[in-house]
Amino acid sequence: MKRFYLWLVLLNAPFFAWGQDDSVIFTATPERCIALHKGQTCYQDVLFRWQTPTSGEYCLILTDRQYQLICWSGKAMQEYQYSFEGDKTATFSLIRNDDVQPLAQVKVVVTWVYKAPKQSQSGWRLF
Repeated sequence: MKRFYLWLVLLNAPFFAWGQDDSVIFTATPERCIALHKGQTCYQDVLFRWQTPTSGEYCLILTDRQYQLICWSGKAMQEYQYSFEGDKTATFSLIRNDDVQPLAQVKVVVTWVYKAPKQSQSGWRLF
């Protein structure tokens, strides 16, 4: 039972991503979304936090779909609550509007409690 609680604490720990620029910090909490069965859609509120330089235009994007979640100027925004829905791991990036290369990236990893549906334990079968 103690191992379960240890894993639960570790799974909810924030994930830190360091960018190319030392002044950029980007985190996602929690970094894992857990669904019951493999292939099911996972639903999780993810809190993104970051630190960017004071000047510049920045955006938080869902990298896989190149979808902009939110944009801001300088340090005007420092966190964003996102309702994650997905059946596979997703990558999120902080970008500067005038640059194609991301400043930092984090992943929200989708995992499952059960990888495959369990078969019935009874010996009965219908023909």
